[in-house]
Amino acid sequence: MRLAVLSDTHGNAIAFEAVIQDLKSQSPDAIVFLGDIVMRGPQPSECIHMVRSLEPLAVIRGNYDDMFTRFPAPGWVPSNDKEELVLRAYEYDCKRIAHDDQEWLANLPVERAWTFEDVPTEMYHAGPDSLVNVVYPWASLDEMDILNRSEHTRLVLFGHVHHAYARQGKGRLIVNCGSVGLPFDGDNRASYAIVDFNKRDIAVQLRRVAYDIEKALATAKALKMPDVEAYEYALRLARYPYNDYKKLIQTASS
Repeated sequence: MRLAVLSDTHGNAIAFEAVIQDLKSQSPDAIVFLGDIVMRGPQPSECIHMVRSLEPLAVIRGNYDDMFTRFPAPGWVPSNDKEELVLRAYEYDCKRIAHDDQEWLANLPVERAWTFEDVPTEMYHAGPDSLVNVVYPWASLDEMDILNRSEHTRLVLFGHVHHAYARQGKGRLIVNCGSVGLPFDGDNRASYAIVDFNKRDIAVQLRRVAYDIEKALATAKALKMPDVEAYEYALRLARYPYNDYKKLIQTASS
């Protein structure tokens, strides 16, 4: 069996289109999507429709999908630059995502367990009991051990950290498929994973797909997406831009 594992489009439909084209050459038997379809990119509605058109075996709710459908809390006001940025992204997506798609996002599950061939597998956005925990490729094996519920699990699939990697330890394989729309691991190509099963044997490909970044940026500007300077920094350099947002704005305007 061949499984395609995708995550974190973040509204970047141009990157997602390139991944879907690459998927055709891989002929997966099934597809799973591990969350964060929306927010931070210019085409959230298009990404929702593209995910649904793939008819995935499972779609997991990501932290930004969750935030978008449950935000803001009554009386909440942003208290810093990063929260103001999140509010602008939320308001932008509200104008672009239809109500029925918002309801679909809000009701996605936060985890799935499956057995592929003879391999017990757990699927999350970030990990059990959390949509925001961060486990990077350089984490210790003990830190990796928080990513599964059952000791019988032999494969864990997750997204969230925007760093593609595969790690073996403590009797199981941990696979992060990276980000389709906003990789932050220094490689600005879209990322996803292919997992091949042969009974209990597993083989993993971490695939990188080049796409038209200029078209993605032109789309963001044409649609008047807020904070496009930070988005451009992220797409070009594949680095997390939002902690240095003020510095980016000053550089862009100078």
